[in-house]
Amino acid sequence: MGRIQWILVTRGLPSPSFCDPDGPTRRFGEPRPTDLVSGIGIAILAPMALRDSPARPALGEARLAASGDATLEYRVSGPADGEVILLVPSFARSAADFNELVESLTTGGYRSLAIQPRGIEGSSLPPGDFTYHTFANDLVRVLDAEGIEGAVHVLGHAYGNRIARTFASDHPERTRSVILLAAGGAEATPPEMAEAITTAMLGTAPEEERRQATARAFFAEGNPVDEDWLRGWYPLAGFAQQAATPRSPFEAWGHGGTAPILVLQPGDDAVAASGGRLLKDAHPERVSLVVVEGAGHALLPEQPDFIASEVLRFLGGRR
Repeated sequence: MGRIQWILVTRGLPSPSFCDPDGPTRRFGEPRPTDLVSGIGIAILAPMALRDSPARPALGEARLAASGDATLEYRVSGPADGEVILLVPSFARSAADFNELVESLTTGGYRSLAIQPRGIEGSSLPPGDFTYHTFANDLVRVLDAEGIEGAVHVLGHAYGNRIARTFASDHPERTRSVILLAAGGAEATPPEMAEAITTAMLGTAPEEERRQATARAFFAEGNPVDEDWLRGWYPLAGFAQQAATPRSPFEAWGHGGTAPILVLQPGDDAVAASGGRLLKDAHPERVSLVVVEGAGHALLPEQPDFIASEVLRFLGGRR
């Protein structure tokens, strides 16, 4: 067992494979020679591969909540009397990705609670057999810590869309509406995109190779790679999130509960191109689908003004 495998196993996490955050976890049968060489290289470079590359600071007041054995950090912004919206970030990413959206929500009079998932920044990562329901329950614990008993809005980006849908499915009485930015999960991520995500997340490749991988997986063709997407990765958190996928059947969360849903689907999403359409087709009576042109899976750094406008328009219609 290589060093990286030992580190992951002692934390209850899977041995490394290509990360497939927006589709069922893809395991390989007979390893190819290139897989073996890649695995050996990762094992040798384990400390670098698993090292966090901290994001810019997330906006808002940092607070803590307990969820079982875990401590959760979340960031609070906006007026105390504003309607509450939970923000759940993408695979292995920090709540800092929402900074520009948080500013727009605050200006609009909303109170945002931006979650740092387990293993990211001030949120701990105790060992465990996590599922999406574990992570959705973390959102409940944050609401409890804030003394919020009524229904709230919940927004999830990419992998976070799964947790937002799980929250809405498990707790319909606490869900006012759901907003999904890149709504994957119904279909497996294309293998070449899963490989690009792994390259972007792990700190082992040269910067230019990571930049190219990030561009392929997350940004529309012609859009520059945002510098904050070359960092802001948390590999151990990513492996924990990946491990939750096979333990979380789509049928238990994919419907996203009973609340109205807005899907902002990137027009050039190389990772989860069909997610928004599939959800709209399955639940046409409560799903609104808006295609965001000129955006890939990252979405937020590519079209921040359009996203903020559509989110505020949708939220305003729920008042």
